[in-house]
Amino acid sequence: MPRPFLPLALLPFLAACGDEVLLHRLDEPQANQVLVALGEAGLPARKERDGGEEGTFTVAVPPSEAAAARSVLSARDLPRARSPGFTELFGSAGLVPTPFEEQARYLHALSGELARTLESLDGVLGARVHLALPAPDPLRPDARRTPRASILVKCRPDARGRIDAQADGLRRMVAGAAEGLDPASVSVLVSEAAPSPGPRAAEPRVSRGWLAGSMLAFAAVLGAGALALGRRRTGGP
Repeated sequence: MPRPFLPLALLPFLAACGDEVLLHRLDEPQANQVLVALGEAGLPARKERDGGEEGTFTVAVPPSEAAAARSVLSARDLPRARSPGFTELFGSAGLVPTPFEEQARYLHALSGELARTLESLDGVLGARVHLALPAPDPLRPDARRTPRASILVKCRPDARGRIDAQADGLRRMVAGAAEGLDPASVSVLVSEAAPSPGPRAAEPRVSRGWLAGSMLAFAAVLGAGALALGRRRTGGP
């Protein structure tokens, strides 16, 4: 079956098209989440190391798919900023913090580590953990308020049943990471993400080899036509 002929005006544009960098300076989990979301929507994408910063990645898509890719990522709220953990909050030395600041940083880091653990579960798209662990008052050791915590999990619609079934396990996991926290004092809220668009029908693509061959063949046809026209004007055979 003969291939469809492309207008000459489109050939240089098709030959010059390259992938468009959609996102950059992503860590690997963020880049992988983006690739999964685009793949589920039937959009081709690739991940490469970002040369500007060690340990970061870029995600690129064909220019013709850039608008659709941005729409998918916007609907999925991607990429998400990762919650800071102990490495980010305690990795660099600074001014000596006050006990209150140290406690606040510790709770923020612990919340981030727990959120990362929750996000590693299959079907979970994002998670937040809020800890209310009052610091003991050395002057009133018996007046400490009851520690509490809350978990927010955003998951794919098809994973809602599994996450709901694991709610008690999630409570025990968070309670086990915080001293004095009882699982009964941990609330869990599970929400479903908006359904991702289904895979699009595959579109016919033009291979580079066939494109180059078509350009050469078309050039040969134009050359032969010009030669014949010149001979007619000069009266040659």
